[in-house]
Amino acid sequence: MAIKDVQTAVVEANYDWTFVKVIADEGIGYGECFFAPGLTALIRELKPLLLGQDPREIHRLLRQLRTAGFQAGPQGGALQHALAGIETALWDLLGKALGVPLFQLWGGAYRLRIRLYADCHAESGLHSLSSIQVPRIPWWQSETGETRVFLEVDPKHHGGLREEATRVDPKAYAERAKQVVALGYTALKFDLDIPTPYEGDPYNRTLEPGEVALLTEIARSVREAVGPEVALAFDCHWNFSTETALRLAQALAPYYPAWLEDPVPPEADEALALVVRQSPITIATGENHYHPLHFLRLLEMGVRVVTPDLQKVGLWEGRRIAGLADMYTALFVPHNIASPIGMLASAHLAATVPNFFLLEHHGLEVPFFEALVKGRENPLIQNGHLVLEPKPGLGVELDEEVAYLYRKKDEPFFA
Repeated sequence: MAIKDVQTAVVEANYDWTFVKVIADEGIGYGECFFAPGLTALIRELKPLLLGQDPREIHRLLRQLRTAGFQAGPQGGALQHALAGIETALWDLLGKALGVPLFQLWGGAYRLRIRLYADCHAESGLHSLSSIQVPRIPWWQSETGETRVFLEVDPKHHGGLREEATRVDPKAYAERAKQVVALGYTALKFDLDIPTPYEGDPYNRTLEPGEVALLTEIARSVREAVGPEVALAFDCHWNFSTETALRLAQALAPYYPAWLEDPVPPEADEALALVVRQSPITIATGENHYHPLHFLRLLEMGVRVVTPDLQKVGLWEGRRIAGLADMYTALFVPHNIASPIGMLASAHLAATVPNFFLLEHHGLEVPFFEALVKGRENPLIQNGHLVLEPKPGLGVELDEEVAYLYRKKDEPFFA
């Protein structure tokens, strides 16, 4: 078996979903990368190193690619995103060649129903960000057929718009929570790094008293709306100082959150360690860490919910991270903003590790989410769970005709 071509395509959804297709003389494998500026160009640079190679030699090929791209970010960033997508495509090819699903390649499943947590916003409707985190309306959704970009971005928040600051209503969060639970989800997450009418300096990582009070009211409203049986998590997107993070954690504690995610910047190890030690609620982190050694440091400082993104770190490294977490009795909760291709890859891995807890689903508002894949007998998501079917590889094929309808127009489409 030999690799004949490596191709990419990008779909403009809530994020840029970047697909990798590895074409061999005996089949095709699909993978997905976490978005990054210049990502497809990087994959095209790496492609000559794969042509003619045996796609079953996954570990050797990845080591060669990592060495070749060393100057592009050996410890994280776009290179690792590219390798993760290529790796998934190679595993998909191998599973198809052997006639077994990925979870069987990795030793079998503890579970085939993968419990999801829904990443929610206060209202329904698609929230979309470009590869540089600028809010946008995808071209296919715009009446003019052109991408409309909001330039008035609040620097304090993760893709937040200043115009949203005046319309924060805890009741809207509660109503949205009830809508999602009615779909069958038993776990939800809401962002707390949101624009509010009470903001002070947008750069100093602090929350004003009015902001803390409003965020606490959101948590209270959501908890009362869904009751005690629903797992509830909150995300901060690395925006706060140690003191602010602890103040927020104290305020949220009465509402029994499953975790508070990424309260301080990912590089601030000492700040994170202090928050982990003093917080009355569980702290989760990891989506901006890449290597098992990074996660070992997190586990040693007391983190007990690790959240690697498997479209960044790759599937094999993800298994190593899950194994380390299990030794510390920590929960494995993969971050996931991917299409069904990346989500299935994450689900196959989640099926094979004992300490899996929840997998993120960030595509509730994407109208074509399930239509992107074909070859399944039943819906991908059933009653708040992704249900794996015992079919070779990922268990699906990307529906390229559907993907083409929502393609990013300035990117090659599998060429």
